[in-house]
Amino acid sequence: MKLAAVQLRATDDRTETIGRAGDLLDAAADQGAGIVLLPELFAVPFVQPDPDPDYFELAERLDGPSNTMAADRSRRHGITVVSSIFEAGDVPGVYFNAACTYVAGELKSVYRKSHLPFSNGFPEKFYFRPGGTEPEVVQTGETGVGTIICYERHFPELSRIVALRGGSVLCVPVASASAPMREVFQLELRAHAVFNGLFVICANRVGSEGVKDYFGMSAVYGPDGDILAQASDDGDDVAIAEVDLELIASSRRRRPFLRDRRPELYDRLTAM
Repeated sequence: MKLAAVQLRATDDRTETIGRAGDLLDAAADQGAGIVLLPELFAVPFVQPDPDPDYFELAERLDGPSNTMAADRSRRHGITVVSSIFEAGDVPGVYFNAACTYVAGELKSVYRKSHLPFSNGFPEKFYFRPGGTEPEVVQTGETGVGTIICYERHFPELSRIVALRGGSVLCVPVASASAPMREVFQLELRAHAVFNGLFVICANRVGSEGVKDYFGMSAVYGPDGDILAQASDDGDDVAIAEVDLELIASSRRRRPFLRDRRPELYDRLTAM
């Protein structure tokens, strides 16, 4: 199996950006990728440091143009595509940061970002309502795929839930530009892979948007923490890696962290 991360520069022209994203999905599929991840809110510029009410005009429904393209490529190529959108909810004035998983064109999961920052120039609490569910695991063939979104990589409980629910691939769409986060960006993602015995796909945007410079570094990580493929740092790209799913079982035998958990001792984690 091959896993791929699409790295993308977003512009003010949503239609053009979606078109480039579709081309990159085609390229990933042509190289044999079976699971492909798009960056966080891939079709539009991301939020700027100062809250802007006009930004809500960029929101779209689940069946809007971004997901329509993702579903089409998923169906056309018979692959799994994880798409991330600025979702306009059913209730007027309610918006979410959502990740949608398509398997062979069929929508299997909608996960809404539950941990939202208001720091380092990312005032997301102003725009999004937090989701209220834990990450799901979607079965695609013999592979379980779970998704957490950007800021949530700082909360190890969520990736552990993906592992406990039978996941073998963790998708992390991000919009990461801040210097403090770049310092630990790959360290955190490698740690998620090692602690949970997972393959990790991370897709970041790239390029300048307002005062922010998105640093790319989209990559695929193995369950031993190895960087199996990494995109360039200066433009649109696809990071693609062929993986052996048997490494999941072998890594968990060598590092039996899931076996040695003591959940009866962890009540304080939810009590405080």
